[in-house]
Amino acid sequence: MATDTFINQLLDERSQKVQVIETLANTAAEESRDLYQTDLETIDNYRSRIKAIDVQIEKVAGDLELADNVRSRVRLLDGDFGTRDFQYRSAGQYMWDMFHQSDGEARGRWSKFHRRAAEHMGYDKENTVPVAGGFNGLVVSPVVGAVLDPRPAGRPLFSALGVRPIESGTFMRPRIIDPNFETGVGPQGMEKAELPSKAWDIVSEPVQAAVHGGYINISYLLLGMAPSSLDMIVTHMNRRLEWASEKAAVTQMALTTESIALPADATSSAISAALGTAAATVFQNTGSLPTWLAMGPTAYGRLIGVTDLAGRPMIPAVGPVNAWAGGGGTDEFFTSLAGMRVVVTPAITDADMYVGNPYGLEVYEQKLPILEAVEPSVLGRQLAVASMLAFYRPITAEAGAGNVPPAESNGVVHINWA
Repeated sequence: MATDTFINQLLDERSQKVQVIETLANTAAEESRDLYQTDLETIDNYRSRIKAIDVQIEKVAGDLELADNVRSRVRLLDGDFGTRDFQYRSAGQYMWDMFHQSDGEARGRWSKFHRRAAEHMGYDKENTVPVAGGFNGLVVSPVVGAVLDPRPAGRPLFSALGVRPIESGTFMRPRIIDPNFETGVGPQGMEKAELPSKAWDIVSEPVQAAVHGGYINISYLLLGMAPSSLDMIVTHMNRRLEWASEKAAVTQMALTTESIALPADATSSAISAALGTAAATVFQNTGSLPTWLAMGPTAYGRLIGVTDLAGRPMIPAVGPVNAWAGGGGTDEFFTSLAGMRVVVTPAITDADMYVGNPYGLEVYEQKLPILEAVEPSVLGRQLAVASMLAFYRPITAEAGAGNVPPAESNGVVHINWA
């Protein structure tokens, strides 16, 4: 490079003149005398030339890119030369030069800046000057404890309803239709008189299952680098599937038209009355007492805060001696309320509650095996989880024989807590 050659010539001339000055001074010192007048004139002339050379070196070397050996020689003469290397005044100037490498000046500035940055080393590369080196590769942050997963786990409502297995996506559910149930048997009016005689029907209603599931694509590099990653992925996918099935059960439960209104500021006596009415309705519609009371976190929190007229909690956390509802608190669920099993599921997102028994809503499920396929084109593996879910809500009110409309499926009672 011509610039490097020119600066090297100046440096050589400067070095020679410095050496002459040092020789004159050493000779005078060895002879224990002062410098001759001719020596002083020579030194003055050489020092003036050295100053002129330094000015030229500073002008040229400070504005242009230099070879590393030239740059080192200049630094020997001027310790502050490194601090006068090119610096960008803003990130915008840096980005402009980076995207205009076809321009010679832009490429020169950009390369000059990066050469300087590459001379730095830091503990954390991202926290050092741009494009600096770092020791990040030797710094490993340990993982402490298991991976946190705050999403809901389990299916409380499914467990309370009782899941029944199925083997196909469509099946029939038989039931008896007997509108003359109350009059089919009665007293004999007179001896030898004819007894009551009423027929009934047995019908089979179709139940259609729906598939719920999801899939994910996994990189083989991930599986190789993290041996436990596959187990974690399958576990979390199954939790997603559990959540989807729990939500589906809540959706079916909410289809009932049997509803009891309860104001948001309901007292303990009003809540007790609503639960009693709901229990009686379930018994009337299904012929069996209710066995479970389902609610979400909102309703559960409200029940914890309800007190009687004396200010005592309806569901005390400690020593529920006088509590008709049982005991409970914020650190553990109360297991029963008014004799019914309490089911708290996050799938119920409002303050409503539902009262029912196994005859009001039936749940069917077939858990499908995990499906997976290899994708060679992307070095991946595709994995899917799925279940077939079906729900059956038996008819609880009919107008007459032969399943004459209107017909209702109200084996579950909805307590609409505003």
